[in-house]
Amino acid sequence: MEAAILVVIAIVGFTYSAIKTKKSWKNRYKRVLKEKYGKEPEKKEFKKELIRNYLDTVGGTQQVDEVTWNDLNMDDVYQRINNCDSSMGEEILYAKLHYAKQTKEEEELLEKRIAFCEADDEKRYHLEETLSKLGKRDEAYYIPSFIRTLEDFAISNLWVYQVLRILLAVVVVAAIVFHNIYALSALVVVFLVNLSVYIFTVRLKFDQEIHMMGTAAYLITVARELEEEYRDDKICEELAPLLPVFAKMDKKAFLLNIQSRNAMGDVFEMLQDFLLGVTQWHILTYMKVLNQFMDNQDAYLKIYRVVGEMDAAVSTGSFRKSLPLVTVPEYEEAKQLEMEEIYHPLLHGAVTNSMELQHNCIITGSNASGKSTFIKTIAVNVILAQSIHTCTAKRMRLPHAKMITSMAVRDDILSGDSYFIKEIKYLKRILDALSEDELVICVIDEILRGTNTQERIAASKAIMEYLAHHNCIAIVASHDKELTELDKIGYDNYHFSEEFGEEDIVFDYKLQKGPANSQNAIRLLSFTGFPETIIERARGLSERGE
Repeated sequence: MEAAILVVIAIVGFTYSAIKTKKSWKNRYKRVLKEKYGKEPEKKEFKKELIRNYLDTVGGTQQVDEVTWNDLNMDDVYQRINNCDSSMGEEILYAKLHYAKQTKEEEELLEKRIAFCEADDEKRYHLEETLSKLGKRDEAYYIPSFIRTLEDFAISNLWVYQVLRILLAVVVVAAIVFHNIYALSALVVVFLVNLSVYIFTVRLKFDQEIHMMGTAAYLITVARELEEEYRDDKICEELAPLLPVFAKMDKKAFLLNIQSRNAMGDVFEMLQDFLLGVTQWHILTYMKVLNQFMDNQDAYLKIYRVVGEMDAAVSTGSFRKSLPLVTVPEYEEAKQLEMEEIYHPLLHGAVTNSMELQHNCIITGSNASGKSTFIKTIAVNVILAQSIHTCTAKRMRLPHAKMITSMAVRDDILSGDSYFIKEIKYLKRILDALSEDELVICVIDEILRGTNTQERIAASKAIMEYLAHHNCIAIVASHDKELTELDKIGYDNYHFSEEFGEEDIVFDYKLQKGPANSQNAIRLLSFTGFPETIIERARGLSERGE
């Protein structure tokens, strides 16, 4: 008797502790959800393979190629923006930054969603709370590829599970009607057989698919909540015509999603899981939902995109609010750029710069003076303008254009390409991207630095002249003063400079008009402690032009 009482107390205590722990976690999560808007996202593991699944699966025209993306450290920029509440939002935001192209209607809808978030904190919180129900479990990121290849995940011999379910129903009825040892024995045997099939089929073989299907189906329920809740606010009108084909899925979605959460350890949900398991509910419902998705794949992926875009819009609003200076871009037809107090979004306390660029430009300056950071700033903001309608500047005016770069060149041991071969391949792809139908903004850092001076200057001039005669805005950073002579064919000259002290160099990182007239490489050798004999020898050779 005492042992039984102790067991009951232990069960009650465990249950109470589980409930308290879950409630405490939910309260903490709600607090985080309310406080994170407008703050810089916390550093966390970047699961690139998962986050880019939508982009790789659905595809689309990518305005930003992988070379440009890596040149500009766009993974870091993405993480600075990403404050999404769901895996769908993270995937869509990542894809949008690659597409870097929106229609006027898409930009207006984005602004409407951001204005909704800014107008009422409580409404914005409830929107995020709804989106957060979708979660960020690893399997959820693979839903687009899962939906695209549903036929590969169909379960064969479904009749076996149907027979086991019918057999269980029969023995349950027999046990109730006859209530004898034989009927009860038959019930126990069938129950154990069904339970074994559930454990060794569902849990060990199809567990991941069930989890993915649970989250995939639950998206429909969340999308319906969003459409009904925000119908009057007109921030998700695209959902209304898409949802009717999934009208019968709501109950199934709710139940499947519960199963996908059981690994979290809720004792009641685990008990429900096993009770449903012996009825073969998981497999049979999984196949019903799979068939519905197979018949409506395109509609499902559109819903996926719309819900993801809503989450990405909230994240964009949060990103804007976290910045010291931000603006929406102004577009124009003319081939020119106007930037006022522009800065790089990854730099804290960054020095801002302004520029009115009506031609191509060559930017010169000493080592570490700010050339590369500035041209990266321009390139990143051109992408942000056309992907999330946001610029880190006081004002930015630009034409719609494709951004392409050649900056962080490295040799490639695996392909056998030297630094110079890699660089000319990068430059050739810029030339191949030129088109009369679409303006290209190209940003090139230290053009052709992988070869000798004489040929570098000659080839660089030829390439820059070619760019000047095509539908392109070329922004080139270089140490080569000889390239500043290209002002005659439409290259404006800008530079960054520095001030020399007794033992150091001070950079102000401010853009100046005209070509650079200073060099600092030998002084940097001196300041970093190189032997004096090397310093003197370098100065002598430099003065003689050797």
